[in-house]
Amino acid sequence: MSEPFDFTGTKKKRKPRVDFSVFEDVQDQQAKSDDIFIIDGEQGSNHRTSKVEEKGKEEIDCWISTNRDYYTYTELLSRVFKILRQSNPELATAGEKKHYTIVPPSVMRDGNKKTIFANVGDISKRMHRQPEHVIQFLFTELGTSGSIDGSHRLVIKGRFQQNQIEAVLRRYIVEYVTCKTCRSSETLLTKENRLFFLQCESCGSIRTVSAIKSGFQAQTTGKRAAQRRD
Repeated sequence: MSEPFDFTGTKKKRKPRVDFSVFEDVQDQQAKSDDIFIIDGEQGSNHRTSKVEEKGKEEIDCWISTNRDYYTYTELLSRVFKILRQSNPELATAGEKKHYTIVPPSVMRDGNKKTIFANVGDISKRMHRQPEHVIQFLFTELGTSGSIDGSHRLVIKGRFQQNQIEAVLRRYIVEYVTCKTCRSSETLLTKENRLFFLQCESCGSIRTVSAIKSGFQAQTTGKRAAQRRD
């Protein structure tokens, strides 16, 4: 007759208790630092928003009410993301597709041979770019020239439609405004040693951008006369 099986060696061993005192001390320090808000460069009142406070209490109460001496994976994951969101609010929108919106150009005819771009200054300000740089790019892409009138409107030589101006502005935004790493529009355009650099304020990346070079422009009678006067 065969001997009965002995299952004593297959019993689960009880895990040793883990000392969480160090972790709880760090957690208390984190909670104290979270009570301080910076408002316009000055220390604000020491209080939390009610939603954050209630949520934090619920998580702690949920853990204390059990006989567990450990956090579950889901609890740890939620705590990590909560701390990340509190420390870096911009991460809440990370991974989302960003759209850059801007007001449409106000374009109108001025006679038969000129076009007025009325809000070029406003659009340049919204893009945080110098109007001179935007105007230079417009003239290069359209192969024309122009001037600023007394009302700060751009008078362009030639007849152009609104969709043509919009297409040029889109190319300008892609080349001189949008960060190619994170697609953010929060960028700065600087010039050093005859080179232009585009620095992103969101991700910190820096890349060089090509200088604007004027293309071919046909010599007209007016241009030849102006050159002779010069």
